[in-house]
Amino acid sequence: MEPERLVDPEELEQLAKLLTDRRQLAEQYYARAGQLIGQAQAGPMVSVLRWATDAPAELLNRASIARAAEKGGDPFVALKAFGLTTSIGSVSAKQGTRLSGDLKAVLEKNKTATPEERAAAVRTYFAKLKADERSWLTANQPNLVGGLDGAPSAVRFAANKLLIERALTHEQQELAHLKATDPKNPQVAVLEARVARLTEFQQPRITGDGQSKPRQFLLFDPANDGLVAEAFGDLAKAAHVAVMVPGITNRLDNYKDIAKDAEELIKDRRTGKDLADTAVITWLGYDTPEFGDSPLPNKAEAGAPELHSFRAGLELAKSAKVSLFAHSYGTLLSSKALQQGTSFNAVVFMGSPGLGSNIENVADLKLPSGTPVFAMRAPGDWVSYTQAHGRDPSEMSGIQRLATGRSSGHSQYYMADNIALSNLQTVLVGDGCLQTFTGSPDLDDEKPGAGFARMLVREMQSHVPQWKTGELGAALDPIIKGLQAGTVDTNALSLGAATVGRGTILAATMAGLHTAGLDGYFSTQDVADIIAKSMGEAIKEFGTAVDQEIERGLLP
Repeated sequence: MEPERLVDPEELEQLAKLLTDRRQLAEQYYARAGQLIGQAQAGPMVSVLRWATDAPAELLNRASIARAAEKGGDPFVALKAFGLTTSIGSVSAKQGTRLSGDLKAVLEKNKTATPEERAAAVRTYFAKLKADERSWLTANQPNLVGGLDGAPSAVRFAANKLLIERALTHEQQELAHLKATDPKNPQVAVLEARVARLTEFQQPRITGDGQSKPRQFLLFDPANDGLVAEAFGDLAKAAHVAVMVPGITNRLDNYKDIAKDAEELIKDRRTGKDLADTAVITWLGYDTPEFGDSPLPNKAEAGAPELHSFRAGLELAKSAKVSLFAHSYGTLLSSKALQQGTSFNAVVFMGSPGLGSNIENVADLKLPSGTPVFAMRAPGDWVSYTQAHGRDPSEMSGIQRLATGRSSGHSQYYMADNIALSNLQTVLVGDGCLQTFTGSPDLDDEKPGAGFARMLVREMQSHVPQWKTGELGAALDPIIKGLQAGTVDTNALSLGAATVGRGTILAATMAGLHTAGLDGYFSTQDVADIIAKSMGEAIKEFGTAVDQEIERGLLP
C-alpha cells in the first residue's frame, strides 16, 4: 500500500484553478461595485483581488515542489540552500517538458563537439532561462543537470543535494534489508560505509573561521563504486582553484580521505581559516582501478575525456588560475587529459606510476609554453617505484621535482604541517618559495621488489581475457598490498633466498585465483613459472641498486 501523501499536488492545482476562475467573477463584482457605490467605497475589495491573484500562483508553486518531492528529497530546501528561487509553480508541466526537451536537444547537437564547445552551448542555454525555469529543471531533472558540465554551479549543487538525499534513502533501505536477511554478507560493511558518507554529505561543512556552509557537489553518481566531485570555497570568486585527481582504490565509501586532503589543502596553516580567494575541487569522476588492474591504462583512457569535459564546464571567475594536482593512477589519467588539450595553469604529479609509455619529457605533454610542471615522489612510494606506465615524472627533463619533507609511502602528500603540503599551497596561490628536492635523482633505495610486482601482474594478465582483468586484479590485491605494506620480504625475494617466500606467494596466488574463479586459466606450473620470472626481475633490480650504492661509496 502506498504511503499517504501529506500534500496532494493535484488538489493544490485544482484549488488554484478554482481561485483563478473565482477571481474573474470577483473582478466583475468590483467593477460593478465601483459603478454603484464609487471607487472609494469599493476599495477594500482590492485586497481580495490581490489575494485571489497571488494565492493561485503560490498554490501552483507548492504543487510543483510537491511533485518533485515525490521523487525523493526536499526540492524547496535544496533550491533555497544555494540561492535559487523556489517559485517554480509558474512553469507549467507543458513548459517543463519543453525545457527538458530543449536541453536534451542542445546536448544531442553537441554530442561530437569539443568539451569546450559543448560546455559553451550549455552555458548559452542556461543564460537564456528565467530564474524559475532554472529552478524547475533543478528540482525536476536533477539527474540531467547535476553533473552537467557547463551548467551553473548553483544548479549543480542543488541538483546533487537532491540526488544525495534520494541515494541515502535507497542505501538505508538496502542496508536494512540486507541486515535482516543476510547479516554476514560482506556487502553490509560496504553499505554501512556508503550510508556514513552520504549522511556526512548532508551535514554542513564548517569552514576554518567557523562558518556553516552546505556542501557543494558538482557531480554525484552512486552507481557501482560511485562518482563524486566537490567544491570547497567560493568558486565564483576564487582567484586560485585546485582540481585534485585521486588514484587507485578510491570510491564513494572511502571518499572521506579525499575530502580530508582537500580540507588540508585549503587551510591556511597560519590562521586555520580557508586560504583567501581560493577554492579546491575534488574530482573522483572516473572508475578508479584496484591494485591488481592498475597496470592497465584502460580506466585512465576512459577517464581522461571526462576530466577534460569537467574542466571545460567549470563556472569560475574569468581571471581564475586553475592548478591540477594529480596523485597515483590519477597522474596517468591527467597526462592523457593534458595531451587532449585540457587547460590548466600549473600541474603537479604526485606518486606517479608513469605518465604513459609515450611521455619521456615535459614537451610530450603538449602543454602551452611556459606552463609550470612539478612532481613529487616521497621515500618509500611503492607505486612510483613500479613505473608501471613509464618513467617517473620526477626524473623527467622540464619537470621540477619538489621536496616532500616528512612524507613517506604513497599517501602522505597532503599531510598537515609538512613541506609537501606547503609546496602544493605555494603552487596553488603563487605566493611563497618552493622547496625543491635536493637528493639523488635516482629511484630511492626501497625500489627492490617493485619489479617483482610489475612483472607478476603483467605476466598473469596475459593469460586471461581482457574482460577478466578486473577479477584478476582483485585476486592479486592481497599480494600487491603485502608488497606495499612490507609484509612480503622484498629483500629476501630480491636475493633469491626465500624458497619459502616463493611457495607462500604461489599458494596465496592459487587461492586467490580459485576464489575469483580464474584458476581455469592457469595451472600451478604456469603460476610457479610466472613467479620465478618475476623474482628474476626483482633480483636484477636488486643487483642494479647494489651497484649504485657501491658507486656512491655507501657499500664496500
